Amino acid sequence: MKKKLAFFFMILFLTNSCSFFHRINSVLNQNNNSEENTNIILLNFTNTVDNIITEISHDKNIFFSKKISLYINTLRNKSNIFLENKKLTNIIKHHISKKINTFSIINQNQINKTKKKLGLSENNEFINTSTAMLLARNNQAIYYIDSSIIQNNQLLLLKIKLILVQTGEIIFQKTKNFYFL
Repeated sequence: MKKKLAFFFMILFLTNSCSFFHRINSVLNQNNNSEENTNIILLNFTNTVDNIITEISHDKNIFFSKKISLYINTLRNKSNIFLENKKLTNIIKHHISKKINTFSIINQNQINKTKKKLGLSENNEFINTSTAMLLARNNQAIYYIDSSIIQNNQLLLLKIKLILVQTGEIIFQKTKNFYFL
């Protein structure tokens, strides 16, 4: 009787453990798929930025020169999805320096010095447009890039504006979707 009972418990244990490992494997596969989806989001973001920057570089109304400095503010996320704003801002900076290598992009150290001079917190990366324009003027920037991510129903949209610092005029503006939720 004890052998039959032990055999029964052994079979029961093996069946449950196989089911348990199947559940773990299923969860790992789900996590792996979601990880792939974030890479797809990033890939689509990169392609969208590339397309917008290409349009800027072909615009006849924008003057390009090595003497022109450009201030790029940290991307603002107006959606309810967590995104790495600094990483996305760096993607924008990279594509601008790759496609339009005639601009001189103002570095973050210079911006932090200006923030300190103006009495602003150096740690505050998310500044509004008027403060960003003030920083751009104090660093003698000609153009200012303002970028934001907006959620519209099931779409994530990237909005990039190129603004003439002296007048505040929006010279170029483009909004493109980069991900469908």
